[in-house]
Amino acid sequence: MPIRPEFYASNTGPWQNRPAAGYAHHDNVAADQQDNEKPDHIMNFDDYLQQALHNQELSIDPSWGQGRTTFGGLSAALLLAQVEQQASAEQILRSLSISFCGPLQTGVPFTLQSQPRRVGKSVALYQAEAIQNDEPVTLLNACYGRERVSAVEVAYPLQPLGKPGSGTALPYIKGVTPEFTRHIDFTYVAGGLPFSGSADNHLHGWMRFSDGSAPLTNAHLVALIDAWPPVLLQKLRQPAPCASITWSVELVSPLHLLAQPLAADAWLWYEAEIRQAHHGYGHTEARIFSADGTLLALSRQLVAVYDKR
Repeated sequence: MPIRPEFYASNTGPWQNRPAAGYAHHDNVAADQQDNEKPDHIMNFDDYLQQALHNQELSIDPSWGQGRTTFGGLSAALLLAQVEQQASAEQILRSLSISFCGPLQTGVPFTLQSQPRRVGKSVALYQAEAIQNDEPVTLLNACYGRERVSAVEVAYPLQPLGKPGSGTALPYIKGVTPEFTRHIDFTYVAGGLPFSGSADNHLHGWMRFSDGSAPLTNAHLVALIDAWPPVLLQKLRQPAPCASITWSVELVSPLHLLAQPLAADAWLWYEAEIRQAHHGYGHTEARIFSADGTLLALSRQLVAVYDKR
């Protein structure tokens, strides 16, 4: 059965084919979009992070939804925020594994639970889950590792990425794009839009929070990585349901070791590829960079697509 159905698939909902005029070229995505401005009372990402740090029970506003389901990047980030409270300062986040085992509905209370599974001298493992209506809906496993002296040092070279925020802006359009995209700025640089029948197997672009108020943390990074539509969707010519089943993230460059902290409105570069797709499943990989070309994270997803049923 589909796990975490995406709101990218509805014939009357987000990411359906619309005239190309709906997407304009911008050097900066801060174009005038007064018709789609957010009401002042809507909570931003940092508001929810604070709630997760101080409350076990939460409820997500529909403005962070994909249809009736909460944006998966937000649910994973909230679980990580709880885990990060338990990890010591010497423990550095190395990897995450997330399973979306059911829809986390917006407007319905749910609880966050987390606990250490094993804390060793070098490596510590933590587990967290979101529970709604007495059922687990999102599971997260986090691996932390202390820094150690090693003779092995291999640095990923800085990448030339172009002007941050350049490309074709994908604005929030009510009833067309998922509701949560009102909180995130996207610009496409390469690849196709969802349901465009693109021949490309890749997707490149810039992303940032449009309403952030605090420097970026691991939780912010995780949420942004999951914000892009699955790269498989550009291969389709008409809307169809899809679902992220499993998702893994490796934090390559610890954020605290960067030369400069990532500001709340920092642009990050995203590039994803389809490694293989067949029999209704796609295997995708992504790399995420800071604007100066530093590799921050590697992401891998197993995505199910239901275009022929």
